[in-house]
Amino acid sequence: MNDVGRKSPIREANRLTILLRTVLGEDRFPVDVAALAREVSRNHEDPITDIKGVDIDGFEGMLRARRRQPGWQILYNVQSRYRGRERFTLGHEFGHYLLHRRPLTAAHYRDGELPDGFDFECLPLQLNQWKIAERDREEEADTFASYLLMPIDDYRQQVSGLEMSRPLLDHVIDRYDVSLMAAARKWIEFTDTRAAMVVACDGFALWGRASTAAYKSGVFIRSGMEIPDKSIAGMGSTGAHARAEHPVALPPGVWTFSRGTEAVREITFFSDRLGFSISLLQFDTDTPLEGLDDDSGEMDTYDKFITNGQS
Repeated sequence: MNDVGRKSPIREANRLTILLRTVLGEDRFPVDVAALAREVSRNHEDPITDIKGVDIDGFEGMLRARRRQPGWQILYNVQSRYRGRERFTLGHEFGHYLLHRRPLTAAHYRDGELPDGFDFECLPLQLNQWKIAERDREEEADTFASYLLMPIDDYRQQVSGLEMSRPLLDHVIDRYDVSLMAAARKWIEFTDTRAAMVVACDGFALWGRASTAAYKSGVFIRSGMEIPDKSIAGMGSTGAHARAEHPVALPPGVWTFSRGTEAVREITFFSDRLGFSISLLQFDTDTPLEGLDDDSGEMDTYDKFITNGQS
């Protein structure tokens, strides 16, 4: 995608956050994305005219152009397995509208119906099944949704200086009405502590992300890495610490990364319904990694589509 004229997802989300704060004040959460999308888009020739939940297997969300007049429709999955994700999906599709759509005018309908090629259907695809430009657009739409639903200044007020725990994450989920995955990922992106997030299934990491501070210290999460048997995630949803309210201290040698091992505090959330776990690992600030070498490693993996869209 050409960067000329390209909109910043964070800047667009922040612009709307300021608008919401001005109109609704501090008590504006969770964000009513549907109402916001309709109100903002009505100032355009091609507004969002319909927002509808659908029950379709394998479908996540879609920004669809109206076929006979300028306008757009947002569709999102309302199946029970997607519960907690609807608001994020709405924000994601609204992000496509603001960031990526080709504005529609009456000239596009000269033959009475819009040609194909204008829609954004967001499917849980594997990384090698879609083009780099599409991946970038999906990442930008996710970033927009994250910053719109969980503005960084408000998020910071909720979690700053606190150790991430089950009650704290529950508070974040309730305040913003987002999924566990979205709330946890936001914390990893925000925190200035050394921490990492690992999403796993059947004993292997699907994807992971280290905070900036952890990444700089040599913590890398690789897709396909084996989950340690003695970790909370490795012991499974029936393990002794599966429902721990606060992180459990584990010694060096349990979690090992490409550049060494160290003691961690782990808290893991299990979803038997969806078949995966989310582990948050928190590291001591000044503890060096054992077995540290000079290899820079590779950037930790992130592909939300591997997790079947459960951001």
